[in-house]
Amino acid sequence: MLIELKNNKQLLVRLLTGTDHDKLTHYLLQLSPETKKRFEPHPFDKAAVSHFYQDNPFNHGYIAEDTSDGSIAAYAIIRLGYLEHDGDRLRSFGFIPGHFTDATYAPSVADYCQSLGIGYHLLQFIEKELKIMGRKRIILWGGVQQGNEKAISHYLKNGFTVLGEFQYNGPNYDMVKTIG
Repeated sequence: MLIELKNNKQLLVRLLTGTDHDKLTHYLLQLSPETKKRFEPHPFDKAAVSHFYQDNPFNHGYIAEDTSDGSIAAYAIIRLGYLEHDGDRLRSFGFIPGHFTDATYAPSVADYCQSLGIGYHLLQFIEKELKIMGRKRIILWGGVQQGNEKAISHYLKNGFTVLGEFQYNGPNYDMVKTIG
């Protein structure tokens, strides 16, 4: 899907492929320490990225690629199902996760591209893909840190709801969105 941003830059939103792993590693390494701290579902080296996708068919990566230079401006992970280690916590909020109905979502946007609308377009693309796969809900991977007000606002504006609060390196919210 081709999108045009508020700054007239064009991005191609698409599924990550094996040939993107070098570019993705570069993207991950250039994130600021604060952004890295908020996005760590896997280590940031090429071997870890390759292992993450090659060894687990439930993991799918998506990127927003700058059409002018091929660089990655945003990256998101979808894991089909939910994270087992989060199951008890999610159920404690009265939410019953399902491996065949849910997907777990971990997005990131390059520091220099934040607040340009990329996160919205990336989420819209992924939602369409998940609906085709028969998924009904999106769960935030590891929740969202309560101090990350910009992200919380983004999720609420895009239809996510707060399930509950939990503690992990500070206060966090588990959030979910119904898509189908």
